Amino acid sequence: TKIQLLDLPGIIEGASEGKGRGRQVIAVAKSSDIVLMVLDASKSEGHRQILTKELEAVGLRLNKRPPQVSLCEGIFLDT
Repeated sequence: TKIQLLDLPGIIEGASEGKGRGRQVIAVAKSSDIVLMVLDASKSEGHRQILTKELEAVGLRLNKRPPQVSLCEGIFLDT
């Protein structure tokens, strides 16, 4: 298995709406298989909440299973 680690620029409040280079940074995060947030322990809990809000605003489902999609009754796709 090949693994590639990327250290992306910080995601700021408003990134999901295009503030700063937010859309480009989030696009890289969306194309990855795993997202690891490294936070400054000296900052408040609000910092993690801002990051979570920005990522979820563009469809990244953090710490959640992929949705189970039903094509018709009794037939499901696991994505």
